[in-house]
Amino acid sequence: MSDLYDGPATLRSGTDVREVRVRLYGHVDPIDGRYHWQGTVFEALPDGTKLPQPVTLSVGDNLAQARITERTPQGGCSVAGVGAPPFALHGVERDVTVR
Repeated sequence: MSDLYDGPATLRSGTDVREVRVRLYGHVDPIDGRYHWQGTVFEALPDGTKLPQPVTLSVGDNLAQARITERTPQGGCSVAGVGAPPFALHGVERDVTVR
């Protein structure tokens, strides 16, 4: 089963906070049993941003740690994360374990 979110999000990288549009999708990996999600941030990062770059991505009250992995030819960037995604999973109960 695959989940998709396309819409507004807040991207935090260091002290830089910006509203962006994202398209994200995810799935439970059958090998490691963890939720893997990835997608596109359609806005460009500031010039000189080194990659990969750790970021925090939030959609409403959902917040997730991620990393910007590369710039896309269209001018945006690719983002990826493992664990609870920054978008709501409808019909799924979230279990957050602190390690």
